[in-house]
Amino acid sequence: MGHWSESLVDEAAQKISGSTDRRVLENMLAQAGREIEVLSGRSFHPLRRTTSVIESNGLPFVDVPDMQVGSMETTAGVWEVPDPVNSETASALQVSSLSQLAPNAAPVAEALWTAGQLLAETSRTGGLAKDYVLRWLGISVDHEQRIELMRRVMDPAIRFSVPILGIPVNGWWIQIARRLIWVTGETEDEGRLLELLLDSTMTGDKDAPLAAVEPILTMVPMTRQPADWAFTARIWTEEVHRPIDRPWNKIAKTIHSHGTPTITLDAVSTPYEIACQVLLKGYWHGYIDGTAPALAKAVARAYPREVERIQRETRAPTSAFAAATLLEQLTHPGFDPAQGAEATRRYVRRKASIAVKEHRKFEAPERYPWTQIGISERRFYKLLPRFAQKVNGRYDYDRGDVVTRMKEHLDHNDRDREARTAALDVLRSHGFGEAAARKWLQRHRPKEAVDAWPRGSRP
Repeated sequence: MGHWSESLVDEAAQKISGSTDRRVLENMLAQAGREIEVLSGRSFHPLRRTTSVIESNGLPFVDVPDMQVGSMETTAGVWEVPDPVNSETASALQVSSLSQLAPNAAPVAEALWTAGQLLAETSRTGGLAKDYVLRWLGISVDHEQRIELMRRVMDPAIRFSVPILGIPVNGWWIQIARRLIWVTGETEDEGRLLELLLDSTMTGDKDAPLAAVEPILTMVPMTRQPADWAFTARIWTEEVHRPIDRPWNKIAKTIHSHGTPTITLDAVSTPYEIACQVLLKGYWHGYIDGTAPALAKAVARAYPREVERIQRETRAPTSAFAAATLLEQLTHPGFDPAQGAEATRRYVRRKASIAVKEHRKFEAPERYPWTQIGISERRFYKLLPRFAQKVNGRYDYDRGDVVTRMKEHLDHNDRDREARTAALDVLRSHGFGEAAARKWLQRHRPKEAVDAWPRGSRP
């Protein structure tokens, strides 16, 4: 396995009862570890020293997953940029000075929105496709240089970036790049997705195809030299298959706390949807807080139908108010990036429906059976299997006797609880200790407590 999940084998074996096949357990942990690494974009290797040769091809920043702040040897013209959320790691490496500093930069939320718009335009013009990388190689490098380039890319220490976008906007530097990698059996897994560019028949090496790492979006304010703040995000254009028996909400907190944000898009994603997703990912990963006004505005522009429905159903005074209501539903656990952009849209539609239902419950509580009984909706559905039968896969509780019998059951439990509480008070007044009184009640009826006394204490 060779990475962090190996250290969990002994701990997991102790928590699992019965005999455990260590090899099976190792395979399961390796699979779970690989899944977390792919979703987080990090490999979580133990601390070590490596040598890298950076070829950024004109871009001032490159992404460096898993780099520890303060671990880099002093190099002229190269600076590590700490991640503002995980300050112990560097999310980017600055490899050249910015040509011109800006006196001030737009707020982070506005910059994220702008970056999302640029990302959408890049996707529309084909900049995220592998054909763009191949075309760039064909235009930028002649035949002889291309052979030398391939030799350099074969070296795992060389990080060769293909620039896709690089532009200053409102005091921010925004760039998109992809790294070339020659895939061999010794290629180190960094938790990043790879896209095949040239297979072994085209490269001439039967064991080593040329691939490109997933596109990386990098945003840095241009107000300081060297930069001290950077936002990086991965860009996925297809679904990533992972085990569906591991719910996203079980690992979302881990991914959002320690992983790199992942932006998903497809052919039908609108520019506003993509920009809104960049903002939401920045929020879930801790780069901005929920009070940023741009968040609600982004939701309103990206999902106008859902916002209009909430405004109509809840009679919200403005669309901004309705957008804020939808945003409250989008706080946790977030979108599962492995499910693709369409899952994002389904998630928003479902949350809009939930917001409308919650409003209806608040406006007309008498319409719902759990409010008639005086319990929560969660408790009502937990009790329902005891009093109703399923019809066509759903519990039928429209009959009045179901609610009546459930209320009688709850009233009986309340009376029994009150009687036991009164009996405990009587037993304690007679000299019983707390544990002795509870044990006595396990063997006798509460009404017998009046004549109960500790042994040798009866008056």
